[in-house]
Amino acid sequence: MTINQNPPDDLLALDCQNLTYSWVEGTEPVLSDVNLDLVKGDRCLLLGANGAGKSTLLRILAGKRLTKTRSCKILGQDVFMNPPGGVVYLGTEWSTNPVVRSDIVVSHFLDSVGGYRHKVRRDRLLQILDVDLDWHMHQISDGERRRVQLCMGLMGEWDVLLLDEVTVDLDVLVRADLIDFLISESENRGATIVYATHIFDGLRKFPTKICHMQLGSTPRGIITWPPADVPASEQDLFSLALGWLREDRELRRVKEKEKGRIRGPKTDTRDAKTFFEKYDYSH
Repeated sequence: MTINQNPPDDLLALDCQNLTYSWVEGTEPVLSDVNLDLVKGDRCLLLGANGAGKSTLLRILAGKRLTKTRSCKILGQDVFMNPPGGVVYLGTEWSTNPVVRSDIVVSHFLDSVGGYRHKVRRDRLLQILDVDLDWHMHQISDGERRRVQLCMGLMGEWDVLLLDEVTVDLDVLVRADLIDFLISESENRGATIVYATHIFDGLRKFPTKICHMQLGSTPRGIITWPPADVPASEQDLFSLALGWLREDRELRRVKEKEKGRIRGPKTDTRDAKTFFEKYDYSH
């Protein structure tokens, strides 16, 4: 893993301006005028409904998808054309890789990705994530495999961390200890974290910023958390996210209706009549 040593203090950790992206050029964009700028030490929660574009954005920031416009920089460098060191992306697709489900001992697996070079941090993460070095990767649960992934990704001294729903398999205790570790990394080393999640338990102290993704855009920009004008007793991440998600759903329904698309059961009886006329099961 390449680490960016001592990036200049005057650079934004993450600078994404007016990012628009389509799967196929000329088709409707999945991301439209997305803006996300963070300073070093920020911990940003990326919130939004399924399909809002969170994973796509994180993969672009990680340099895994090429965009036509040079809209995204990390530590002053283009994320695809001149990717910076010190960036770690951890996503859900890792667990489906056949290599990580093969008969390999965890200690050998971590050493194969440089664990011996980061022994102090590796051992601290082994304890936090409750990982047994003698586990065999093909014999452990999805949650245990996820812990190994996190240990692998976090044991180097990263500058920017992009997390895409990777705590969903963790039990409450391990997740709480991991969140405490991430907070300490940002406070003590100035590391920057973008964390997409739908699980809000135990996150009250985690974010310093919140970004709401709505149908591929960021209509609210970056929100500082906790808000200075809201009493601590009323600072409820879950209620905030729930309100946004209800708003997202209504907006999505309006847009889909305009295109003649409706989710859920079909109420038009002509659909059923056409089906039974086509497939006559009376004989």
